[in-house]
Amino acid sequence: KNIMKKFYSLFIPAVSVLFVILMASFGGGDLKNSNGAPAGNTNSPGDGQNCTHCMGGTALPVTGWITSDVPSSGYLAGSTYTITVTATGAGNKGFEVSPQDLSGALIGTLTAGTGSKLVGSNKYVTHNARKTGNPSSWTFQWTAPSGGAGNVTFYGSIIVGQSNTKTTTLVISQSTVGMAEQTQPVLSVYPNPARESFTVSTIMNSPGDLKIDLLNYQGIVVSNLMKEPCEAGNITKNFPVSQPAGIYFLKVSSGGTERYCKLILVH
Repeated sequence: KNIMKKFYSLFIPAVSVLFVILMASFGGGDLKNSNGAPAGNTNSPGDGQNCTHCMGGTALPVTGWITSDVPSSGYLAGSTYTITVTATGAGNKGFEVSPQDLSGALIGTLTAGTGSKLVGSNKYVTHNARKTGNPSSWTFQWTAPSGGAGNVTFYGSIIVGQSNTKTTTLVISQSTVGMAEQTQPVLSVYPNPARESFTVSTIMNSPGDLKIDLLNYQGIVVSNLMKEPCEAGNITKNFPVSQPAGIYFLKVSSGGTERYCKLILVH
């Protein structure tokens, strides 16, 4: 009996260690959030953290893991493009991506694709189920702001096996085609930064309802500034500053189109 006890006391721990080694050799390691990463982990300057926040380990930068069908001439304001995230390596995989400015504000509009979903008030796109293939990829859509935003950076944090985070970026430029021909901006706001009040100037191509909303950096409407019928032509409206200091976006809707413009409020 003593011999058998010694045998089992040695055999069971040995088998456990062997099992762990075998699992590691297959890239094992589950994702803590196998049905989608929580918002705010893209490694962007605004987020300030990546997936190691939940998964541990050390993040390793990689290149070429985010791609797009934006032509080499750049994106067109208001147009929609397909963004692809590709992860290579052994183990369960997941991701989170967001196009942001340096302050952390979302640029453009995200639309989830197959295998992905939006989180954080639609500011982030992430997996809705882990993948195990090598490589694994996800696609989603990005619609550029109607007024354009210059160079746009997509920040991404990708998990490949437990405690194995990759960080990556994709920078796309705005097309300059036709820009020199524009004599008047479609949407502008001044003064910007604004302290006490600001004026919104836009163009109505045809008569109809004009709606102006103020959004915070997460894309959430914090104030419905106006909604009223307007004639075609140049429209100018003045509004008092009623929100705390910070970075906001104006959303101007008319005739089935939406235009955006960044607004900075100071006190």
